[in-house]
Amino acid sequence: MRRLRRYSEPDEGSRSHVVSRKRVMRTDDERTAPRPYYPLFVSLDRRVCLVIGGGAVGERKVRGLLQCGASVRIVSRELTPWLKAMCERGAVTYAGSDYEPGQFENIDLVFAASSDPALNQRVAADASEGRVWCNMATDPDLGSFIIPAVVQRGPLTIAVSTSGLSPAVARNIREKLDQEFGPSWQAYLNLMGLLRKAILARGLESSENRRLLTEIADLPVVEWIEGGDVDRILDAIHRVCRPLLDLEELARILDKEWKPFSSSSPHYAIAVEPSDT
Repeated sequence: MRRLRRYSEPDEGSRSHVVSRKRVMRTDDERTAPRPYYPLFVSLDRRVCLVIGGGAVGERKVRGLLQCGASVRIVSRELTPWLKAMCERGAVTYAGSDYEPGQFENIDLVFAASSDPALNQRVAADASEGRVWCNMATDPDLGSFIIPAVVQRGPLTIAVSTSGLSPAVARNIREKLDQEFGPSWQAYLNLMGLLRKAILARGLESSENRRLLTEIADLPVVEWIEGGDVDRILDAIHRVCRPLLDLEELARILDKEWKPFSSSSPHYAIAVEPSDT
């Protein structure tokens, strides 16, 4: 990555500098409504993420990044006890006490999560110049991506964004979705994944695979999982898949997912950090 221009300490005009640069390409119509964000799910496995700020907000960011398999570097003069412990264990790399643009070297994402709005704006400006995706904790609209409100049930991820207009509304919607999509959805999707794998292994035409999987998806399997009606699930799926999959194979597939779900279902609800949408 090319070296970035070093900035002096931000003055009172630093915020207006960042804002004006973002607005230079906007039309009058675009100023009346926020530009929509492009919805995108990315894999952070082994990606390098830089977090500026070691307080409560920085800790939430780091926790979420580690959960997704990211390699995390942190810059901060002070660290929460948990972040300090993670650095001492080597789970997080301590990249220094003071922020410098050179710390963007080989970085995929940066999170400006300090309690200092001027510093966060400086980080966002440097990230924009270096073409690095940046999330802003204090001024989300000045960054290049925002964190949505999320409901997560294992492989199921539902993200909600109001394009920054109202994080409170996004959280309210998330809470409603959290009630509607309960822990049984993880078991359901894991089961569907196993069935899809078994059906695709039969080497049928894609149109036939699609027909079978659609018919299974149309069954009220989630309701049956919630009711503990294993026999009904087995019978209904067998009627769709026979003679392709026999009862014995279907029973093995269902048992593979049913045991972990029935014994430890509370862990399916995964906590996520507060959104800035």
